[in-house]
Amino acid sequence: MFKVLDPICEPKRATKHSAGVDLFAREDIIIQAGETKIVPLGVKIDVNYIRADMLYNEFMSSHYIALFIRSSLAVKGLIIPNGQGVIDLDYPEEIGLILHNPIKTKMVNPYTRGGYTDVYFKRVNIAKGDKIAQAMLMEHKSYLMRYESDVVRAGGFGSSGEKR
Repeated sequence: MFKVLDPICEPKRATKHSAGVDLFAREDIIIQAGETKIVPLGVKIDVNYIRADMLYNEFMSSHYIALFIRSSLAVKGLIIPNGQGVIDLDYPEEIGLILHNPIKTKMVNPYTRGGYTDVYFKRVNIAKGDKIAQAMLMEHKSYLMRYESDVVRAGGFGSSGEKR
C-alpha cells in the first residue's frame, strides 16, 4: 500500500489486532508553542500496488487513508488542526502529518516576591524515527452524492484547492 522513501519509516502494525499501522517521522522536528508544522512520514501511496491487487477505479474512488495522531503525542499537547488527516489515494507525494502545538504552561517564578507566575512556552521535540501517526484504510461512499469530477490531481498539499 505504501512506497517507503526512508527505511526508518517502514510502516508497522504494533500488535496482532491493531486497527491501523504506525507511521514514523522522517526527520527531526521541533514544534514551538503556537507553531504548526508538517512532519514528513517517509512514505507515499504505491499506486502500482493498488493496480496489481485491486479493481483500480472502483477502489480508488471509494477508499482513502485516515491519519490520526498517536496518543503519546496528544498527551504532550499536540493536535491535528483539522481533527484527522484525509489522504486521497491519488495523492502523489510524500505523506505528511500536520501538527499544531497550542501549549502555554504557567510556572512559579522563584525570583519574584509573592509567587507571581510567568508564562513560558513549551516546545515539543520529535526525533527521526519516532512513531507519530496511525494510518487506517477507510471506505467511503462519496460517489453516492453524485458529484463527479474528471480532474486528475496534479500536486501535493492543497492541490485540490479552493479554485472556482
